[in-house]
Amino acid sequence: MPIINKMATSRILKNPAVQKVRFNEPSCIDSPSEGMIIARGAEAVINLENNQIIKERIRKGYRLTQLDETLRKKRNRNEASLLREARRAGVDVPQILDESEFSIKMEFIGGVKVKDAMNENNAEELAEKIAASVAKLHNKGIVHGDLTTSNMIIKGNNIFFIDFGLGFFSQKAEDMATDLYLLHEALESTHFSVMEKAWKTILNAYKEGFSGADKVIKTLAEIEKRGRYRER
Repeated sequence: MPIINKMATSRILKNPAVQKVRFNEPSCIDSPSEGMIIARGAEAVINLENNQIIKERIRKGYRLTQLDETLRKKRNRNEASLLREARRAGVDVPQILDESEFSIKMEFIGGVKVKDAMNENNAEELAEKIAASVAKLHNKGIVHGDLTTSNMIIKGNNIFFIDFGLGFFSQKAEDMATDLYLLHEALESTHFSVMEKAWKTILNAYKEGFSGADKVIKTLAEIEKRGRYRER
């Protein structure tokens, strides 16, 4: 069993997405109203304009102006880069249409979120597609950072991954294991009735698609142990 870096594990367990899986966004966004706010988070506001999504990183009044601008620019560039690389890797993500210092304009993906669509009949099919996309991301060293079924939209026969705002580039097994940990938490919290077979399918498909899967899964087991220990 590999030794997990304590700092990395601490970061994983303190991640707000790990502590509480967030499922408060609209479940179906097939035909939202023009000009409406799709979502509002701590760092950004997402609007629909002209059938396009604009994600704007908002100014934080408690931060020094220079620091605030630096952070927003950096995070905006990072998310845009992640989206482009994910698309090159063959993962279905929104296409970037334009980018400014503090905002990203991208195509609108109308569909139903996986968190509301997964059921007894389609769980294994959806799980296999999800795992295949996660494997493609990890093959390219892309960590999503908030890998829940709330950030996946079904459109036609495809599953689009959205919201890479907490993502980053990494080749570390600990970081990739965090993605799987979050996904497992999402299944356990929201898809309990199909969780067992969906998770089994995910692990099998992930192994098929990613050569480093065994190391990541071993690391995941260690993270889960540490999580259980902290809960005692």
